[in-house]
Amino acid sequence: MRCISCNIDHENSFCPNCGEKGDVPKITFSSMFNAGVSTITNMDKGFLFNLKHLFLHPQKLIQDYIGGKRKGILNPISYLIFAVTIYLIFEVLFHESIESKKMSSKYYEIGYQAGGFLRDYFKYFWISSILWLSLSTRLVFKQYSLAEHMAINAFVLAQTTLIIALSYLIFKTGIIFNPFVYLILIFLIYKIYQRKSKDVDRFLMSVSTIMIFFFMLAAIVVFIGWVRTKML
Repeated sequence: MRCISCNIDHENSFCPNCGEKGDVPKITFSSMFNAGVSTITNMDKGFLFNLKHLFLHPQKLIQDYIGGKRKGILNPISYLIFAVTIYLIFEVLFHESIESKKMSSKYYEIGYQAGGFLRDYFKYFWISSILWLSLSTRLVFKQYSLAEHMAINAFVLAQTTLIIALSYLIFKTGIIFNPFVYLILIFLIYKIYQRKSKDVDRFLMSVSTIMIFFFMLAAIVVFIGWVRTKML
């Protein structure tokens, strides 16, 4: 057969020159739907593969991905976008509106404006928080580059977001100041970086990492609220 991308003749499933798939089926509504569903539901690759292995073997999945074994693993940024989208759907479906009387306090106004920003731009704020978490993990755990920490923490934030999306059915608490979020982050980071079965040092390092991350987030939220009050 002739490769549709580089015109090389070959008899393999994938082109030996450019890697293009050899037998590409014609695009139909059915093929598009099946491909999309397979990306999400296939336990051997994609969304559910990440979900399962980050629950059962987070350290192995991270080490495989950083080491170059990418087969079956959904890209961490794509996984995080999926997770945030699911969280926002749950929030819209199960959010309970709580009316509050606006108070004439400077600190209340800062909190009110920060909350409005997070409500309007949560998706971008939470995805960008990969950077702050990565600065924290890079400061405490030094064996990877900052870019590798960002890939790792995209997985970590995505997994945490999915768990919080399910817990939203019960607690209905915003993600930024939900203490359960930080407990999950501590657990996942510990499981990724631990060196032995009961690694107290790595556990304390994980706690320190998340404390740094929390204070970074809190400072950013307060700063955003302060800026928005000055713009009124």
